[in-house]
Amino acid sequence: MKIILVMLNNNQEYILDNITNLLKYGNNDIIVITDKKFNDFFKDKCVKIVNTEDLISNYSTYVSSIKNTFRNGFWELTSYRFIVIYEYMKQYNIDNIIHIENDVLIYKNVDCIKFHNMNKLLLTMDSKNRCIPGIMFIPNHTILKKCLDTFNPKLNDMENFSNCYYNLNEYIDTLPIFLEYNTNSVTNMITKNYKHYNAIFDAAAIGQYLGGIDPQNKSGDTRGFVNETCIINYSHFKFIWKMIDGLKYPYILINNNEVPIINLHIHCKNLKMFS
Repeated sequence: MKIILVMLNNNQEYILDNITNLLKYGNNDIIVITDKKFNDFFKDKCVKIVNTEDLISNYSTYVSSIKNTFRNGFWELTSYRFIVIYEYMKQYNIDNIIHIENDVLIYKNVDCIKFHNMNKLLLTMDSKNRCIPGIMFIPNHTILKKCLDTFNPKLNDMENFSNCYYNLNEYIDTLPIFLEYNTNSVTNMITKNYKHYNAIFDAAAIGQYLGGIDPQNKSGDTRGFVNETCIINYSHFKFIWKMIDGLKYPYILINNNEVPIINLHIHCKNLKMFS
């Protein structure tokens, strides 16, 4: 299964650590969609490069329009990347891809992940009104386009995909970020598919707790950070690492059970520490 990484306009050097980690766990079908100016950055990295300019003819014009915005277009590009992914899937006739953000580490060969519904777009919600699209399964460009057509440009990608979950529920479902433990509608939304995986996904809060948050947001040692929006407080649980066949795997201890964690969202950007 193809894993899609997107790096637009701004150089995020830690993407190379992500690629190294993906290859360690047997993920060899990696596509990086990026600007032509970054091609040499990925030289000899065992990935396929697709240039954004070849997908979207007016990309350069768009980049110029966001030049003086926050962090050189940070918020605009978090949403725009999905337009880029849509164009890639449509133009290359690609189905069934996993998209991860550049600071999301996966501790598994994704071909071994048996998704519970491959006809829906699958994402992680961490509260009633927030999706964090750090890891996402996208079955086809048609469903992705249905989401994009509903995007409100005044909202960020987290808010827009949350709205998609409610408004396009027949096309979207959630990946579990915790065990099923009660019948509350919100917790059911984020945990309901746990039994299929017997593992959890990290939307962001686990990686933030273990590694801290982006130093651009707050300087200093922020390990132990508790995400104020996520309805699960992961500081109440213990985390361990297991070495299996020379590779390390993260687990969370819940009710004396060792629950595998499929990915970690390394918000602090120090991917080497967790790879």
